[in-house]
Amino acid sequence: MPSYRSSALPDPLPRRTLDYLERGAPEGTRNAELFEAACQFRDAGFSSGEAEERLLARALADGLPESESRSAIHSAYRRDPREALGACAAAGPPPRTIKPAASPKTSAMPVPNPGAVPLPPPIDDGFRHLLDACFRDEEFVAIAPAGENDEGEIVPRRGVTLTAAEWKRRVAAKGGIDRCFGTRLGLFVRINPMNEGGSRNEDVTRFRHVLVEFDTGPNGAPMPKEEQHAAILASGLPVSVLIDSGNKSLHAWVRVEARDEAEYRRRVERIWDWFAELNLDRQNRNPSRLSRCPDGWRTVADEPRQQRLLALNLGASDWDSWDREQTAEGAGEPLRVSQLAAYDTSHDPNNVLGQRWLCRGGSLVIVGQSGVGKSSLCMQLMLLWALGQTAFGIAPVRPLRSLLIQAENDIGDLAEMYQGVRQGMALATDEEHRLEEQILIFRDTTRTGEEFVSLAATLIDRHHPDLVWIDPLLNYVGDDISEQKVISEFCCHQLNTVSLRTGVIWCLMHHTGKPSRDPKAASHWTASDLAYSGIGSSALTNWAREMAVLVRVKTGEDQPPTFQLSMTKRRKRAGLRDESGEATDTIFLRHGTHGGICWEQCGAPEESRKGSYKVGRPSAFDPERFQAVLARLGGSLTRQNQTEVAAKMDCSVRTAWGWWKQLKENDL
Repeated sequence: MPSYRSSALPDPLPRRTLDYLERGAPEGTRNAELFEAACQFRDAGFSSGEAEERLLARALADGLPESESRSAIHSAYRRDPREALGACAAAGPPPRTIKPAASPKTSAMPVPNPGAVPLPPPIDDGFRHLLDACFRDEEFVAIAPAGENDEGEIVPRRGVTLTAAEWKRRVAAKGGIDRCFGTRLGLFVRINPMNEGGSRNEDVTRFRHVLVEFDTGPNGAPMPKEEQHAAILASGLPVSVLIDSGNKSLHAWVRVEARDEAEYRRRVERIWDWFAELNLDRQNRNPSRLSRCPDGWRTVADEPRQQRLLALNLGASDWDSWDREQTAEGAGEPLRVSQLAAYDTSHDPNNVLGQRWLCRGGSLVIVGQSGVGKSSLCMQLMLLWALGQTAFGIAPVRPLRSLLIQAENDIGDLAEMYQGVRQGMALATDEEHRLEEQILIFRDTTRTGEEFVSLAATLIDRHHPDLVWIDPLLNYVGDDISEQKVISEFCCHQLNTVSLRTGVIWCLMHHTGKPSRDPKAASHWTASDLAYSGIGSSALTNWAREMAVLVRVKTGEDQPPTFQLSMTKRRKRAGLRDESGEATDTIFLRHGTHGGICWEQCGAPEESRKGSYKVGRPSAFDPERFQAVLARLGGSLTRQNQTEVAAKMDCSVRTAWGWWKQLKENDL
């Protein structure tokens, strides 16, 4: 059972933690501050549930993803508590007890102080062992001795490239790699195979390794090599070789085996995220990086020191094995029923739009016929929500930042849309100024699939939007959208990976398929059926939190073109209101009548009211009657009572289950 405290008692947390709860933490320290605050909650005797209740809102407000925040809190609570600092403690954290690591182990979050593990004894003939572990005999290996430049600085020279087999023969003939070069200033080797004579990133032939080297510890002070060793082991990363540089640092060659440079960059980011609190040397991110060559020599403070190979093949067997382990760890701790019972859904910190219609990490697909004005609708929604205003009744919790990546419109098209919406909304000058940093638009017409998502992830990390609009989906999915596996890969794997990490909401603009030749083909459709009107696999509908469908409806000859906008999954949670102010899942829109490109809400067209056009027609569903029937038969629809419920409602069993789903979705 959770413990409860009287509000009259002083808060047992230290001042630093209270300051964090009030003010948050700047980017770059958010993870570390959250973890430290969770440790203080633990030490002060709070339950993990109490810690989550107070810390999660703070972490989300700072911009940390929910899954990452929960993982940090749970990670703190998996450790034994320390003596509590108390409310009057100094601002700094207490010293931590450092324990030797028993064995390499992966964790859901890097630990700021990983402990210390003694270094293993050096391996003799280290250079040959490095060649065997990291290169194939036919691959070119670049060795670069150090020299002095005109300013007297010690820098690597261009060096020599030979195949690994040739280096082995030369070293065997000379008696060691240190005898192949007449230098004591240092000897370097590039971490990846190169073209013959190559020395640049463009010359890399296999994106096999990333160099991990620590600049300083979590407090900015030099990090002992024993602690560096512990951090590398604790990561569980696949390390081909571990090298003692002969001075302050260890060099770990992490085996990533990337297919191309784009994947290499993504895996580098994963590694840097893992060690975010331990200050990796950021100069080591390029694939042609030089590392200290085992068995070479260097001079430090006039003392000759040898660079030595310490270990081979540490951690996971390969990158994919490590990645799978992180996926399992990333699931975090299970949610408990007690947490669900205590969660305040009316003040959900994850809510972004509507009544929990779209939450952090969610997804929206807007489906419409080609040429009806989906892009201008996207522009209008972005502008309204950027100003914190409602759009057709859909209210943001605060002004939202949007990032639009689109392929169909050039700058002139976008300018026409913006100027039309500006005119229709009668934007004031100060409002336009506020939009300058709230709306960011990029045009990309060449990237698809994983390459596109990589671009999007980079832009998200750089600009921190709330909403990311993709217009249109068909330009970027990169494969046959009718295949379920394509949607699963693009949406469930690639897009979800980014949204879970960053909390962004994906907003995808999508097209309907070709219209049926039968004019009555859709006359029996309900709003639920409209959810599947987008072209391609139904997996897209299943993935999206909301499918919003925009279709043109039949009107009289004297009426302007009119469109029906329906929410098909979360329905009334969006906040749509009809012209009488009643909550609804469907509204009607027209292009602006005051000049420019802008959407305006209107009443249902006469033809629609008479029932001659029945897309999204009202069903026979009577919620009150349905609930009354259920109340007499146990309160819910079950397989045991489904036949009787259907008979009393004069509908099929399938329809009864559809109505039951509507009750649940709309909280009726």
